[in-house]
Amino acid sequence: MPKKIKGSTRCQFSIPVNLGTEELPDFEYSEFLCDDPELYEYIENQTTEADFYLEKTFSYGDFFVVFFLMVFTLWKIVEIIWDKFIKRQ
Repeated sequence: MPKKIKGSTRCQFSIPVNLGTEELPDFEYSEFLCDDPELYEYIENQTTEADFYLEKTFSYGDFFVVFFLMVFTLWKIVEIIWDKFIKRQ
């Protein structure tokens, strides 16, 4: 059952897992293989043999989360430096 993802990419989802109960099943897939190496990169850990696909795109939501975390981090660094060194004089 190939499923189309982002344009012409075809992914084969396999090994369904029931995350719900018998009365209310909630199936998710634990593996998928994609044929477009420009959108996804296969990552494999040689030590633990764990593997996954990493999406190579960066969305607007990702940008805003990283932007606000960066602004907050810089604000806290400046605040700590101000409290420790400049206010003491």
